[in-house]
Amino acid sequence: MIRYHFNITIGGIKLNVNVNANNQMTAYRKVKRLYPMATNIHLTLTERRWKLGML
Repeated sequence: MIRYHFNITIGGIKLNVNVNANNQMTAYRKVKRLYPMATNIHLTLTERRWKLGML
């Protein structure tokens, strides 16, 4: 899984949101579904989450 960090704006209030997803489009759709009133959604950071068994 990859963790995506988004900055979103809802009614002039800025929030930071973290979502786990397999790709960038899935993460964007997840944020749209979780925060339907968001007026601005901006991807800020992507980080790969490593499991201990993957090493």
